[in-house]
Amino acid sequence: MFDFLRKKKQLTKEEKFWNYFTKNKKSLEEFINSDLSDYTAYNNLTDEIHEFSELLFPEITQNNDGKYVLIITPDGKPSGIPHTEKLYNSKPEIENWIVEKFRQPKDELKFKYDGLEYPSSDIEILPELDAENEKINIRVFIRNMDLDKDKYQTMAWLYLDNILGEFNSITKIGYVDFFHLDEEKTVKDGISILELRKLIDKEIYKVK
Repeated sequence: MFDFLRKKKQLTKEEKFWNYFTKNKKSLEEFINSDLSDYTAYNNLTDEIHEFSELLFPEITQNNDGKYVLIITPDGKPSGIPHTEKLYNSKPEIENWIVEKFRQPKDELKFKYDGLEYPSSDIEILPELDAENEKINIRVFIRNMDLDKDKYQTMAWLYLDNILGEFNSITKIGYVDFFHLDEEKTVKDGISILELRKLIDKEIYKVK
């Protein structure tokens, strides 16, 4: 009785986001396959995810199997982890799309940031295990960093997030100090970011 008086169910913020994504996935697919000169579809998606949480960002790409991929990332901010988990856990099935939480670990990749480009091999790391807090503190040496400290360090963070995996870089890395490394110089006992990931697996996760 009086069913007509019942209020329409209010959608949650996460439901609103996924409704938007599902309705607009075609334009996002077209953006991924375009020359990337028009960022309107991506910018609209970013605005929509910010309606859910200002701490989150979407990253979209296509994998080798032709599937489209949405990565929900807090962009390295620990306070964004619960928001990432909540939005990810509410995801629906989306045809031809894979949804991932956090930037996933990759063995190797190459970045270009604001005109700067250098390989991950230009980064050498001295790790220090903090067993009590289950973290590894690191001193990061970047070849030629003094040429532009901000850009070089930003690129180093991108490598850390994407080779370690973003969740590892947020939760398993303690303090981070950056140092300049001269061209042609190496760091005694220094290790690569990939070797750091293996060290985290061994010392923190106890993976043999």
